[in-house]
Amino acid sequence: MRQISNSKKMATMAALILGLAITAGGCSTKKYVRTTVDAKAAELSARMDSSDGRIQSNTSQVEELNTVAREHTNQIGGLNSDIKSVDGKTQQAMNVGQAAQGTADKAIQHNALLQQEFANRNNYQVADEVKILFGFDSAKIQETYLPVLDQVAEKLSNDPDALVVMEGRTDATGNDLYNIQLGEKRLDAALRYLVVDKGVAMHRVYKMSFGKAQPLAANETREGRAENRSVILQILSPKAGSTQTMSSNASTVNR
Repeated sequence: MRQISNSKKMATMAALILGLAITAGGCSTKKYVRTTVDAKAAELSARMDSSDGRIQSNTSQVEELNTVAREHTNQIGGLNSDIKSVDGKTQQAMNVGQAAQGTADKAIQHNALLQQEFANRNNYQVADEVKILFGFDSAKIQETYLPVLDQVAEKLSNDPDALVVMEGRTDATGNDLYNIQLGEKRLDAALRYLVVDKGVAMHRVYKMSFGKAQPLAANETREGRAENRSVILQILSPKAGSTQTMSSNASTVNR
């Protein structure tokens, strides 16, 4: 009987040990599952964080590309402006070149005219000569000489090939430069009257200021000095048989 009781005790203990083992095994399985799930969750979270980082990196790169694209767009706009500016300057240069060419052409024509005038210098003769006098140190035309200038304008109107050559002079008072300038002022006064008031074409008038050089009379006397304060106007007409005149050449150049 005692042996049977011991056997029961041993069986009971074995059952308890087995139950404890099973219970312990169940706890171990739950812990393993929890550990595995936690590891997978951590791995998934890490992957998501990595994906977020890559997305942020890609977003930053896209923004950088957009910035670069905007900079390139601005640069292209600047290049377009530069191109337009260059085109404008090129057009200006072309206009200047055309103007320079026109000036050069006129200079060539004028040079040809001068050569022709020199060739025709002996084809003219003095048809008439008049003189107007001026007051001391004055370039104002006195009213008494306006009819003289009117006659010159009328003769030029009647003869379209005629020219007028004007010589301005002064007395010996003052230095050379001042007297040359004073002679020019007297010539300009006569020229202005003929051209502006009487309608004479400018290309038909030639003028030269001698100042106090080549006086018409002696400067030692009052009468001589008064005689030298003058503008002489010579009307030149082409000689008979002249085929081409200075006036017609000048008219061609000034068209």
